[in-house]
Amino acid sequence: MAMKHYEPGKPYHRPGQKKRKKNLRPLLALLALLVVLGLAVGLVFAWLNRHKAQVPEDVAPIVTEAPAAPTATPEPTAEPTPEPTAEPLTFSWDTTGEEGNPYLIAVNRTTQTVTVYEKDEEGNYTVPFKSMICSTGRDTPEGFFHTSNQYDWRALVGGVYGQYATRISPTDGILFHSVPYYSAEKDQLETEEFNKLGTPASLGCVRLQIEDCKWIYDECPSGSPVVIYDGDESTDPLGNPGFTPIDPNSPNAGWDPTDPDPANPWNS
Repeated sequence: MAMKHYEPGKPYHRPGQKKRKKNLRPLLALLALLVVLGLAVGLVFAWLNRHKAQVPEDVAPIVTEAPAAPTATPEPTAEPTPEPTAEPLTFSWDTTGEEGNPYLIAVNRTTQTVTVYEKDEEGNYTVPFKSMICSTGRDTPEGFFHTSNQYDWRALVGGVYGQYATRISPTDGILFHSVPYYSAEKDQLETEEFNKLGTPASLGCVRLQIEDCKWIYDECPSGSPVVIYDGDESTDPLGNPGFTPIDPNSPNAGWDPTDPDPANPWNS
């Protein structure tokens, strides 16, 4: 094969150069077609965006509301259980056969009050006559009783003594009596115990001031009805009369101020 020589002034072409240019033409044509298609697609989308349907400003858009959720049925509220209302305390005692006894003695352990009732026109113990302050105790029984034996002085548990004692029967040693004395002497009163009147302070007997236990001793014969119960202030129609405490430093402290004895220094 004869070698061609380059001639000055003429373009130099390497062998096969024209063939490679011919092979690039289809590729360039494809690229051009893709560019055109891309531009066309872009124009189409731009036209669609410009001509998209608009809702006029003076027309409210139609809003489709979602269906409301069903309202839950509220559970019924439980009604509070009303507190039971306490019925008024009423007391009635069967006093059939109580002929000859002018008084009934009612002892309220809650209020430490003794109320004496006398009979009404029908013979029932309904008329309040007298009230007294007292001191009962842990063994004071509840129930219906009668008075029985009486004592000017009575030895009590603990080596002490009670004045104007009236037994409450049938019980195991329960009596109406004075506040205890250290000995069977009127000037030996336990002043500290006297000042506990109005509170539960006895072992079971019903303690009273001298003027009150002496009144029962004098006015309530054997067989007089006695009721011991738990009530409230509404069952004390005459209320609780209270008492005057004794000053322990008083020279008269050994005497019950209500004792009617002429020798009582409180009476001078």
